[in-house]
Amino acid sequence: MVTKSRIDEIYEMEKIIEEDWSWERRGSNTVGEATVYCLNEAVTLTLKAWKRDAYGFCLLYKSSKIVRRWDNSTPHTNPDGTVINEPHKHYWDEEYEDKFAYAVDDVATDNVDQAFWDFLEECNIELEGTYQEELE
Repeated sequence: MVTKSRIDEIYEMEKIIEEDWSWERRGSNTVGEATVYCLNEAVTLTLKAWKRDAYGFCLLYKSSKIVRRWDNSTPHTNPDGTVINEPHKHYWDEEYEDKFAYAVDDVATDNVDQAFWDFLEECNIELEGTYQEELE
């Protein structure tokens, strides 16, 4: 079992993406994906991004454990019934996995390219490759 404290530890680590980031079309969606390496420990993560009407980013540990996920789509209902009507971030919890979220305003909601950089900064990720802006 992956604990919240382990996920929080990974979240705090300095990380890099060594490859170039590019967006690609998949039907009516625009998506991106990259491998993320932790600098302090031999931990590999995956960064996924998607855009259709709304957009979001997800940093994954072991392919399915959410380190952080940011969603521009709303509303979201937490397991305790709390409704979030703003953009929000999901975090890992042993009991509820990534079902709990909290409202945030530190990621751009009007520009997916700026949101990408905001999410990387928040997750302590440095992009060493190039960045291709989102396809219109």
